[in-house]
Amino acid sequence: MRRLFYFAFLFAAGCGSRGGLVVEVSNPSELARSKETVEIAWEELSGAGLTPDNVVVLSPEGGQEPSQVLFDDAGRPSALLFQATVGAGATAEYPVRRGMREEYERKAYGRYVPERADDYAWENNLTAYRIYGPALGDPRTQGVDVWVKSAPRLVVDEWFARNDYHRDYGEGMDCYKVGNTLGAGALAPFVDGRVALAGNYVSQKCTANGPIRTEAQFVYAPVDIGGRKVAMRRTIRLDADDRFTVQEYVLDGFDGELSVAAGLVLHELKASAEGRDRIALTEAASDSDDPERDGDISLGVILAGGEGVAYSDGHALVTRRAKAGEKIVMLNGSGWSRAGVDDAEEWRRAVEERAEALAAPLNARVKRD
Repeated sequence: MRRLFYFAFLFAAGCGSRGGLVVEVSNPSELARSKETVEIAWEELSGAGLTPDNVVVLSPEGGQEPSQVLFDDAGRPSALLFQATVGAGATAEYPVRRGMREEYERKAYGRYVPERADDYAWENNLTAYRIYGPALGDPRTQGVDVWVKSAPRLVVDEWFARNDYHRDYGEGMDCYKVGNTLGAGALAPFVDGRVALAGNYVSQKCTANGPIRTEAQFVYAPVDIGGRKVAMRRTIRLDADDRFTVQEYVLDGFDGELSVAAGLVLHELKASAEGRDRIALTEAASDSDDPERDGDISLGVILAGGEGVAYSDGHALVTRRAKAGEKIVMLNGSGWSRAGVDDAEEWRRAVEERAEALAAPLNARVKRD
């Protein structure tokens, strides 16, 4: 008993409220922010004796918060992630200490799926997505497929193993049709009113895999656009408790600027709302023999720097101009009427608030305690 007390004392000394670093997280917006991921460069934590094995983040109340360390290509720690809850216009402090890391529940996961024609799938506790790889003959697109979920646990591995994910066994299903389109939200060059699909990815690399964030990188074959070979690189990341995947694109192989569009294919549309940089749609389940039974799917895209909305080539699109080598950021999100997004108005507000949060990110400052 004395020995247990001694080790408990040492842990408390390492993880107490004083003697380490504090991350001060401030919310510049008028929206309350709940479970939003904060990313701290690892170099900002230097000098505190922290390692990926002993770094612990505490909540403002003193309990341990789930955290995740990101690593660079050389295997060195590059960033620390945790999730903060901060009121509108408020500030919250999260101590960072050396201690014993708890076992955190994984809420974000992704993987390459060679057994299903090179799919790449990713999910969190709210939703799931996939894109198509080189082994698949059709469709040929960078478009996103959405898997609606009614269970908070991770299901990708189980659904692929069952190989019957177009049927709902009580946890959700794939009832969304992509075809040769942008599907549930992707970006492409937009030329003469047409979406220029890049086809399926040619290579993939998973760079982070929970418990808070899953992230992967993809390379696509160049697309011929007016004699220019436009190449595309893409990064996707999905965090726990977020219905929106952040996608970053870099296009190369052209001079000057190029029109691009982040968009959604249109099916049986029931409601839509838009802003200069975003679109929210609600439609019937599009890959279903009984849409009434399978409910409505809500979809959204947000394009940073978006310059307006267009309906063209069977899509709803947010457009802008982009330079070669520029990082282009877009988000795609989804909800299901049978699992947490009741109607189109609720979804419209969700897309609007996510766009506002993207434009006013949480500010994080590391200071000595």
